[in-house]
Amino acid sequence: MNRLPDSIVIYTGGPYVFCVRDGLPFLSVSGREYALTCHPYEPCLYITGPDGERAAVHNSFDPLVVAEVFLEGRTTRSITGREYGPEDFCRMTEYACSRGDITIDEAEKVFEGEKAPDTAEQKEETDSVEETPRDAPAPEGQVITGDPFYSVAAEYPDTAVEYCLVAIPHTGNDETDHRMALFAAAGKLFFDEVGERVWTGSPEKAAGNPIVPEALFAPVTEAMSYRKAFLCPPWGSVYEDMDFDRVNAALFPAGSDRLTVYEWTCDWSDYFDDGREWWGTLCLTVYDARMDRFAVILASATD
Repeated sequence: MNRLPDSIVIYTGGPYVFCVRDGLPFLSVSGREYALTCHPYEPCLYITGPDGERAAVHNSFDPLVVAEVFLEGRTTRSITGREYGPEDFCRMTEYACSRGDITIDEAEKVFEGEKAPDTAEQKEETDSVEETPRDAPAPEGQVITGDPFYSVAAEYPDTAVEYCLVAIPHTGNDETDHRMALFAAAGKLFFDEVGERVWTGSPEKAAGNPIVPEALFAPVTEAMSYRKAFLCPPWGSVYEDMDFDRVNAALFPAGSDRLTVYEWTCDWSDYFDDGREWWGTLCLTVYDARMDRFAVILASATD
């Protein structure tokens, strides 16, 4: 029985986004979206492209079962004995999508010349490979580095807010896209400069709620908000509204009239443990349509 949420991102990496949307699995390859379905008795993986083109991989995988396995941090195996992680599944599916009606043996020609990954038994025997954590480092290219915004934000070291700019392929579903941005930001902010994990988390467990863009810049009240997190950290600061406005002018250089904002629960990572003591926590994703990028805004602090 499928135990997946109706909409969730399973994997992002390179050109690939593997997700479930409205209960149906999809693979996006450099922005081109392919619907994945299955004949359960063979099984046969059917791939339908954005222009209606179709392919089939016989003796292959049920994409919903694969999604559930990958979400649990496990691998799966084809009838040929090859072990599949999420990237391998995406590569095989992309290769097959333009080749019509083929078998899994033919689809696995995409891996020719490569060493097959260890099987589950080999991993257990050698104890040399760990399961990939759900908050693994962000795939290269998703996190925007070197943007002028970071230089402006660095002038305000006493704020409790952390930022991460993200550019990702779009699935066409707002919540899924915002969650993908959250995954990418966790893969950046939860690791230190040498790649060592600082925080753990499962962004797929976060619950998101769209809020109006005006709420993003609301005045300081007793409740936690973006402005309050910036201006009123638990250790105090001398920053004023003009500082907050200056940072956001750099964060949204094309203006703030084309923003989509999601507010997320903060119960999915130990990053937020300090703020839960008393001060508060904040987790926001903001899509800027003019810049075609996401700003992920996190805050959690204690004195």
